[in-house]
Amino acid sequence: MTVLKISNRTARHLWLSINGLAETPTGALDLDSLITSLGFVQLDTIQVVSRAHHHILWSRNQNYREQGLDRHLAKDRAVFEHFTHDASVLPMQFLPMWQRQFRRMREKVGRSSWYGKHLDPIHLDAIRRRIAEEGPLSTHDFDTKIQGEREMWKRPPHKIGLDYLWYAGELATCHRDGFTKYYDLAERVFPDDLRLQEVPDREQIDWLCHAALDRIGVGTQGEIRKFWDATDVSEVADWADRHAARLVP
Repeated sequence: MTVLKISNRTARHLWLSINGLAETPTGALDLDSLITSLGFVQLDTIQVVSRAHHHILWSRNQNYREQGLDRHLAKDRAVFEHFTHDASVLPMQFLPMWQRQFRRMREKVGRSSWYGKHLDPIHLDAIRRRIAEEGPLSTHDFDTKIQGEREMWKRPPHKIGLDYLWYAGELATCHRDGFTKYYDLAERVFPDDLRLQEVPDREQIDWLCHAALDRIGVGTQGEIRKFWDATDVSEVADWADRHAARLVP
């Protein structure tokens, strides 16, 4: 197979174009298209002038304003929040292709030595029941305390339970007040037509790999996997084998 060779200059231009940084950042703002073209926007607590996720969007269109992302999440339901390689917002239209990631994260978090030993089914049921009856709640609405010695990253039982149910896709981010996350039942946040779609695992993996490559332009199998961090090494290798005729070395 002939290997395609491009110059470093061409590769730089390709990267800037794919990442929405090649054009002057002005004109009408289409936040849906912008986030979809990026794939996701990582949320970050780092703030000097503004939080990092707002910089990501503003640097691509300077008509963006901070309240736009909050409105997109809380009112328009055009994006949902979950975990790629970190907490991120993704286009709501991607939800059917994210179902296995909810399952992967539920299994990963549930069997982790740190989370698993702190997951009490009775406590999880109590969290579900409170949110079902009271509506969206934040971690500040619970009052359980850290058990044992205080250590870095140690969290109270309610925070562990909220995180686990959010990773598993049972709870969803309803809105944020500042940077405080409010959790609600997934069925009250995610549209039924997207939430209830059943897409075979292989189809989800194929979509994730193709969509990742579309958004990095050039990459190794490892870089394709790490883009969403929603597939395993063997799954990406299998995808590459099955689609070798479409992939240009």
